[in-house]
Amino acid sequence: MEEIIILIISVVAGISTYIVSNILKRGSVIASAIITLISGLMIPYFFPNIGGMLTLAAACSSYAGMISVENALNIFEMAIISLMTGILFIASTSAYLGIGGRLGTIAAISCFAWLGFKKVFIGMEEHFK
Repeated sequence: MEEIIILIISVVAGISTYIVSNILKRGSVIASAIITLISGLMIPYFFPNIGGMLTLAAACSSYAGMISVENALNIFEMAIISLMTGILFIASTSAYLGIGGRLGTIAAISCFAWLGFKKVFIGMEEHFK
């Protein structure tokens, strides 16, 4: 059950950051800061037992949500990136604890994986037209 909540929080945080950054035009750093602050204040209140971990997942996805609109064209693409971020967050919960940069690295890997997927598969589709 915790994993499903992590995935939901990840998708909501990533999409929210993307909307504030790219659609509301507030900038990626401010967007990530706003979503991380709101997550840090609200999530532990609603999920006292796992609030800390969920806040980390939200922060991680907010870093992924900082992607530019040229690389993630719409909210659907951002949802996929955020879902991948949540999956990688779950997979790495017991690895590299206390090591700086883990959340940003997970976000970067998710964004790069999506860009690679688009280049290989969508680019291949355009090639065969």
